[in-house]
Amino acid sequence: MSGTMWINYVNEGISFILLVAIGFVLFKGLKKNEGYLSDREELLKRYLLFRGDIQVRLKVFGEDEQTYQDLLKNLSESWKNFKKTYDQYLLSLSRNTTKVKRGLQLLTLGLLINSGRLLVEAYFYSDMYSRVFYMAGKEVSNYVLVILSFLLLRSQTRRFLSLKGEPVKMERDILFYSNSLSQIGEKENLYNEFSPLEESGAGDGKKD
Repeated sequence: MSGTMWINYVNEGISFILLVAIGFVLFKGLKKNEGYLSDREELLKRYLLFRGDIQVRLKVFGEDEQTYQDLLKNLSESWKNFKKTYDQYLLSLSRNTTKVKRGLQLLTLGLLINSGRLLVEAYFYSDMYSRVFYMAGKEVSNYVLVILSFLLLRSQTRRFLSLKGEPVKMERDILFYSNSLSQIGEKENLYNEFSPLEESGAGDGKKD
């Protein structure tokens, strides 16, 4: 086997290995991110069930001042614990996304260096200029995977991370009530307006 053929195999092998590495890093990164997002959704579901139960108890035991205050304290503590765990999932998502981005950037840099080397070799060591254009077109096609990788990563995390990669916390603040106990009465009025509990006749079997 001639030396030229070995060089061609090496050139093709380097590009192939870099593209495989990009695909592997992307796959592992997306899978890990999906795990964080799935855990976050399960946390939201559990907390909504818990908080709904507390809201009902606040209505039922509203006349018992001691029980009512204990429930408010429990609601406050549960909110703090929820925020801590929720933010930890988003922080882990942010860190992993940053790690994946850096890995993709390093591999892309290696691919660019390899493409530049191949183009220089084709320009100086080939008698046909068509060879240069052929090599350039072939190398450009390799970057379809690179562009797709960054787009997929951004598509997965754009709802939860800012452009700087920082966790977006506004979504949580909109979905849930604030931690201020002074606003509990106002929130209770909203519940009474839109979804009041039956104070009487709930168990008499009569149809509304």
